Amino acid sequence: MGTTERMRSELEQMGIPFQYPKPKELLKYLIQVGLESAGIVLDFFGGSGTTAQAVLELNKESGTRNFILVQLPEPTERKDFPTIADITKERVRRVIKKLNDEDAGKLDLEKGEKKPDRGFKVFKLQSSNFKTWNADVPKEPEALAQQLEMHVHHIVEGRTPEDLLFEILLKSGFPPTTPIETLTLAGQPVFSIAEGAMLICLEKKLTPEVIKEMAARKPQRVVCLDEGFAGNDQLKTNAVQTMKTKGVTSFRTV
Repeated sequence: MGTTERMRSELEQMGIPFQYPKPKELLKYLIQVGLESAGIVLDFFGGSGTTAQAVLELNKESGTRNFILVQLPEPTERKDFPTIADITKERVRRVIKKLNDEDAGKLDLEKGEKKPDRGFKVFKLQSSNFKTWNADVPKEPEALAQQLEMHVHHIVEGRTPEDLLFEILLKSGFPPTTPIETLTLAGQPVFSIAEGAMLICLEKKLTPEVIKEMAARKPQRVVCLDEGFAGNDQLKTNAVQTMKTKGVTSFRTV
């Protein structure tokens, strides 16, 4: 079933420092016992990323399992890996590169065989990307005026479109592994979620053309930035009617 010492030695060869890693072979055995060829393996202490390697190596043999690793950014006192989370991420990157290099050295995939998808995403716990109304603010006119001024631009400064995208995605009930495609409609980028089930446009200047093109694709849901309408109520009203005409069941702004 493997040992911690053997796993530590393997990590040293990869240039990954970790004192007490989980035995990879033991994890592979447990995964095979607990899961079929598909499913999600959840590890609430990502550590050196052994669980991810176990899943990736099992999938190379057969299967389409997914993994979720959770790791606090505990400091390590190392400059190359400041936190344990940095070790976790680098281990997964190097394992994926190793497996991809091994595949590259083989003959072309058999006809109909899909190329393995070994990518992974990293999420950090953070406050919302959207400012929330503070109900505890005193009701004096000056305090309310300051609160209103803060919400003229309700997106937290420094947040990227990708930050907004994944928050909207999660709040809409989609898992972070949902397929996302970036389209260009009427010259503006639009995110297509779950093969077109939902469209998200995070542009700060919407046009009638992009609204029409999104509606023409007949998604179930459409989400746009409220800021994109720039206070143009007529454009927003027309957008609502255009979506209804095309059968879009949910159109909302954030």
